Amino acid sequence: MLDTLTVEHFKCFEDLRLPLKPLTLFTGFNGAGKSTALQPLLLLAQAARLGAWGSTGKTGKLPLNGEVVRLGSAGDVLRSSRGDRATRFALASGDDDLEVTVSAKAGDRVLSTVTTASEGGARELSRKIDRLVHISAVRGGPADSFPIPDRSYSGQADVGVDGRYASHWYHELADEEVRVEARCPDSIGTTFRRQVDAWLDFLAPGAAADVQAVPTASSLVLRFRLSEVGEWKRPANVGYGLTYVFPIVVALLAAEPGDVVVIDSPEAHLHPQAQSRAGRMLACFATAGVQLLVETHSDHVLNGIRLAVAEGVLPPADAGLTFFAGASEAGHGVTTPQVDRHGRVSSWPEGFFDQSDNDVGKLAGWS
Repeated sequence: MLDTLTVEHFKCFEDLRLPLKPLTLFTGFNGAGKSTALQPLLLLAQAARLGAWGSTGKTGKLPLNGEVVRLGSAGDVLRSSRGDRATRFALASGDDDLEVTVSAKAGDRVLSTVTTASEGGARELSRKIDRLVHISAVRGGPADSFPIPDRSYSGQADVGVDGRYASHWYHELADEEVRVEARCPDSIGTTFRRQVDAWLDFLAPGAAADVQAVPTASSLVLRFRLSEVGEWKRPANVGYGLTYVFPIVVALLAAEPGDVVVIDSPEAHLHPQAQSRAGRMLACFATAGVQLLVETHSDHVLNGIRLAVAEGVLPPADAGLTFFAGASEAGHGVTTPQVDRHGRVSSWPEGFFDQSDNDVGKLAGWS
């Protein structure tokens, strides 16, 4: 898996080196750099898909706008010049490493790149990045139908940044066997469709999904039901929660060991119980070999992961926490609390999921 991500001279960060675990949470204040830290990885994935990323030692291109991420122009992402300091992104995975140095003028919408890598690093890391799936916080709401993608990349079941292709991949993979490690605990069915239902039921008891093709319209219809004997309903009639989490479940089940999935706000529109169970679900898939980089503001997701560690589902060394307090002249403002085998967190920086305690303290007159 990816071990470290280095970001230099990019947006708010002058110099940032992040350790990456099988499951890493990106948490912190709004505008403090969580998304910024992940964007270099998304830019590399976008370039790989377009075939624009140059090979080792050769000039390549890094489009700032595409199907994975849209960042505007070079002036929006590159820091003002300080001497000869260049913008640089670096990845490491075991003995493999890869470094991309970028340059551009303020109005450019494509960055020029020069890549260096260890022997074998460019091939292995390029393959991994090419298969990366990104699910953003802005996902499609309840819709009457969902589109079929024009193409797929590297055989990867990419649900799309807004989840629009999740119904397509559900339909394509419905009768495929799901590997044992990725199956929902205590579930019976082994096919993709049965496992989607098992995980949905785990998050929202009784929930299940079904997808039907509409050949004449080249689209697919998604339906949910909330009990085994309930009627199938349009997404608009079951709320946003299931529609928002459906692409996540599909992407996780379709991922292969070693794949990287980046998820923003898995907790969106979910009840607190479902948020906690989503944290446990993420831990299960991390144990199954999928690397998950998750941006979240939910203490329930965090606690679900902590419980998974305490119960032995996820080794503590495989759970990574990063807290973004905001970059300043003093530094990048990122800390990395640790989780022990009991699910306890080593430190709680101010602003790190402490608002409930602060509010209850005020209501009780303790502060």
